[in-house]
Amino acid sequence: MRSVVVTSTITLASAPPDVWPLITDTDRANRLIVGSSNVYTPIEPGSKSSARFVVETRAAGFSMSYEEAPFEWTLNKSFSVYRRMRSGPLLAYTYGVTLEPSRDGGTLATLRLELEPRHWALRPIAQLQGKRIVAAMARLAESIDAHLRDRAPSPYLKPSSPANEERLDFASRELGKRGLDARVIDAIVELIRTGPDADLVRIRPFELAHDRGVDARETLRALLHAVTLGIVELRWALVCPSCRTANDQVTSLADVGGEGHCQLCDLSYGIELDRAVEATFVPHPSVREVTNQMFCIGGPWRTPHVVVQAVVDEGKERALEAPSEPGRYRLFARGGAVASVDVAADAPSRVEARLEGDALSPAELGVAPGGQVIVTNATGAPLHVKLERLGYATLAATAHVVTTMSEFRRFFSKDLLKPSTPLKVASSTILFSDLTGSTALYTAAGDAAAFRLVDDHFDVLRKVIDAHGGAVVKTMGDAVMASFVEPLGGVRAAIACLHAFEKFRVDADNGELTGIKLGLFAGPCYVVTANDAIDYFGQTVNCAARVQHCAETGEIVFEEDVYARLPDEDKAKLRLIERVETRVKGVEHALRLVRTRLAVDVVSERATRAG
Repeated sequence: MRSVVVTSTITLASAPPDVWPLITDTDRANRLIVGSSNVYTPIEPGSKSSARFVVETRAAGFSMSYEEAPFEWTLNKSFSVYRRMRSGPLLAYTYGVTLEPSRDGGTLATLRLELEPRHWALRPIAQLQGKRIVAAMARLAESIDAHLRDRAPSPYLKPSSPANEERLDFASRELGKRGLDARVIDAIVELIRTGPDADLVRIRPFELAHDRGVDARETLRALLHAVTLGIVELRWALVCPSCRTANDQVTSLADVGGEGHCQLCDLSYGIELDRAVEATFVPHPSVREVTNQMFCIGGPWRTPHVVVQAVVDEGKERALEAPSEPGRYRLFARGGAVASVDVAADAPSRVEARLEGDALSPAELGVAPGGQVIVTNATGAPLHVKLERLGYATLAATAHVVTTMSEFRRFFSKDLLKPSTPLKVASSTILFSDLTGSTALYTAAGDAAAFRLVDDHFDVLRKVIDAHGGAVVKTMGDAVMASFVEPLGGVRAAIACLHAFEKFRVDADNGELTGIKLGLFAGPCYVVTANDAIDYFGQTVNCAARVQHCAETGEIVFEEDVYARLPDEDKAKLRLIERVETRVKGVEHALRLVRTRLAVDVVSERATRAG
C-alpha cells in the first residue's frame, strides 16, 4: 500500500552543530509531542531483524507495538529511525531529520515522516496525524532555535510535577548546617524544584556540577548528605563500555554482580567499579514525584561519543562518512567486533572493512577526513555499526570515586558489595603509611600515652586524606592504608600528610620519638567487603606495601613515572633523594621508584616563623 509522506523544511538561524544536540534529544521530544511512555521488551537472540526491542505504546488513541531498530545518523547532518509495526493501524513508520548549513550560517532543517497504513481506509487518519506530528516537530525546532539564538527558555525545561517546598527549605537549611557549599546546595535544590522529569530520573552529580559551574566532588558530597536527609535516593547504574548508556539500575552495591549485558550492543562485560558502575540520584517521592519512564531509548543524544551509526543488512554494504576532525576513532559492530580508525589528511578517501563472524577486518583502518568507510556485512543477520570517538569524557561519578569518599563510608556502611563478589577496579592508587619509632614510644611513654598518640595521628592523616579526595581503607597497628582515584592526587595527599604530621608531632607529648614514612603505588585492584567495610586486595596492594617499606622516616616513595608527571608546583614541594628499583614477588619487572623528602623542613620553618 502506498505510504503517506509528510515533509517540512524550515530555516533556522542557528548552525547545525548547535541545533544537533537538542533536536536529536528524542526522549525529551517525545515527552513533549507524543506524551505517551513506552514499555520495552528485549527481543530474544537469533532474530533476523536489526531491532533489539519490542515496544508497546499508545498514539492517537491507538494501542500499538513495534520493533525498535537502531537509529541511524551522521553527526550534525542527519538522523532517522525505521519501525516495523507488529500491531496497530500502521505497518511501518519512518521518521528523519536532515540539517544542512545555509549560506548565512544558519540551518535548513528538513523533517520527513513516512507512515504506511495497515488498511487503505486508515490513510486519512495517517495523513492527519502525520501533519500534526511534523508540525509539532517544526514548532519544537523553532523553539530550539529561539533558545539558541535569543536565549529564550529551552522547550525541554518545563517541570511536569510540583516540588514540596517545605522539604526543599528543610534541605537547604540542613545541608548548610553541615558546612556544604551554598552554591552547590542552591544548584541541587533548584534542579529538584524546576527541572523536568527527564533531568531528574537520573541526576548525575558531575554533570550537574559541570552545567552549573560548581565543584564536582562537593556536589557529590552534598547529594550523599541529601540521601541521609531523605531528599534524594541513591541508585547505581550499570553502564555498557561501548554505548556508555545505563542498561540496568540497582539500589545497592550488594546487588551488583560480576557481569553485565547490554541488549543494544549484544555485549557482555565484566563489572569494573571505575568504569561500569555509576552513582546517580533521584528525588525522594516525598520531595517530588518523578515518573521513571522512557519515551525513547535510541536517539543520538544518548550516545554523544558516536559520530556515525548505520544498520548494515546481511550480505550488503554501507558507506559511513568519516569525521571531519582528524584523530583516533573506533569502528564497532553489534556483538563486539571492533577495528581502530585513524582519520588523517594523508590517508585514502575510501577504505573498506569486512564484518565476518565476530571480527572486523582489517583491524586497523586509515581514512581521510570526510572520506568513506565501506562496511560489508558477511554475517547472517543485519547488524548496526558505529564510528565512535575514543576517550570521550562521560562526567560519570563512578562507584570507585564514590567509595573513596568518607561520606559514603560513614553514611552507607550497609550499602556494600556482596562478600562473595569481588569486583575489579581498572586503576586505583593505594597509599600505605607507617609510624616509625613506635617501639621506643611504647617503652618510653607507656601503653596508654603511646596508644593515644597513635590514635591522634590517625585523626591527623584521616583529615588530610579526606581533604584530598581519598579514603582511609583501614588502620593496621600504627599504619594506615588509603585509596585514591588517581596517582597525582595520592602524591599530593602524601605531601600534605607529611606536612601535617611534622606539625602534629612538635606539639604532641613524646612526638619527638616518632616519625612517619609513606609509599604509593597505582594499578588494578579487586574490591571486596571484608569485616563490614570496603577493602582492596591484589598485586597492586602488595606493591604499595613493598614501596612503603622502601621509605625511610620522613620520606615518600612512589613510582618514577608518576614523579615525571607531577606539575612543577608539586615537584617544588619535594626534594628528590634518589631513584631506586625493587622487586615484588609475582611481578615480572622491577618497580622503578623515587625516594623523596619535603623540600622544606617543616619543624625548622615553624621555629623560624615563631622566632
